[in-house]
Amino acid sequence: MNFSQLQCFVVLADMGSFTEAAYAVNMTQSAVSHALAALESDLGVTLLERNRKGVVALTNAGQRIMPHVRELLAQAESIEQEAKATHGVAEGKLRVGSILSLCPGLLASVLTRFQQQYPEIDVVLFEGTMVEVHEWISSSVIDVGFVVHPAKGMENWPIASDELCAIVPHNHRLNAYAAVSPHELNEEDFVMAKASCSFQLMEMAGIDISKARPRMRYQATDSATILAMVREGLGITVQPRMFLPKQLEGVVALTLDPPQQLQIGLAVKSQEKASPAAKLFVRQTIAWTQEP
Repeated sequence: MNFSQLQCFVVLADMGSFTEAAYAVNMTQSAVSHALAALESDLGVTLLERNRKGVVALTNAGQRIMPHVRELLAQAESIEQEAKATHGVAEGKLRVGSILSLCPGLLASVLTRFQQQYPEIDVVLFEGTMVEVHEWISSSVIDVGFVVHPAKGMENWPIASDELCAIVPHNHRLNAYAAVSPHELNEEDFVMAKASCSFQLMEMAGIDISKARPRMRYQATDSATILAMVREGLGITVQPRMFLPKQLEGVVALTLDPPQQLQIGLAVKSQEKASPAAKLFVRQTIAWTQEP
């Protein structure tokens, strides 16, 4: 068993394709296939179910082993980065997780500045729901993630806050209000993102999602689609203000009463065990977000 075999196992599981996995690890498809076969032979178990088209799924043994493999590879990467850091070199891979559609402007600004300052650090971006980013940090899929602060079970730091607001069509009855209460929103149908965090946002806004109304009438993946559906009167939505484009067309963003703030933070599984690249990313992001 060696690190190359373990890396092939993880990449195959993530990508589900021998072709894409071979490209990711800079090996031939045949070499990737042989690495996986050798690993399974050494361990005496089948790790991945596969067919002629590629990888189908992790086996039960593969599911149990995968967290340990990810942790081992993450620690190996940290060891290499620590060794280079003793010579003043910031180099290696950094896996960053971000919640879909949350603070896209902040994310883009931080990534741009980080890569300008540390060009030898290869940043890989993962996007998912609140739950997925939390799980990725816990299982060492990513090194650091943007989360809703505070995040339980990990070390995290607040970096920004955002206002939750209700987005309604121009001709909606609530448009006459300066601010809207959760009680008024309880009477509405909603168009929300196709992610489990949508319910969390509604609860943060004070909406009682246990009632027959409000109901999640539609869900969509793309933010532009959600706003278009709201504009057409198919429902309203609740989103962080950072989520919205600078120019709103056909919709209005209303303040909640009482106002509701969403705290955005950065989190790592363990600050002590975090890679040098992850520590740099956290330190620099906190410094940049505190600039006047």
